[in-house]
Amino acid sequence: MTKRGPRGPVPIYQVIVNAIKNDVAAGRLQPGQALPTEAKIGEIHSASRLTVRKAMAVLREEGVIYTVRPEGSYVGPPDAPKIRKQWPFEEVAAAVAEDIKKGDYEPDQVLLSETEMMEKYDVAKKTVRAAVALLREQGWAYTVPAIGTFVSARDKWPNIS
Repeated sequence: MTKRGPRGPVPIYQVIVNAIKNDVAAGRLQPGQALPTEAKIGEIHSASRLTVRKAMAVLREEGVIYTVRPEGSYVGPPDAPKIRKQWPFEEVAAAVAEDIKKGDYEPDQVLLSETEMMEKYDVAKKTVRAAVALLREQGWAYTVPAIGTFVSARDKWPNIS
């Protein structure tokens, strides 16, 4: 499928390239901002996934965007701070970390179980597990297999100045 341009038909992938470039030039897309998913771009432009991927490849080659697998694509340059909505597991981890900072949990106190977190935050088990993994990675928590996940000692917490 093509659209008519001033010099004849314009391939759909080029329409997508031009639309994204125009959004960047107009400031509707900022450096570091996450682009919509390939599926969403395809829906917006009535284009196939393959066509969208071709447009994304052109934009990458031209340095307009860059891709971080498996996160997605962002407006360039690659060193721009990322602007994107948090994933659900990041939201859960941030909420638990905030509770820890507020003093709702003390060091070495057990955190909610997976089931309790699933109910409290209305998320799937996989999301809870990813949130707990992130809390461990950041230093907020540690897990004792078959026992539970506990709040780390304050000296292990990330710098929260």
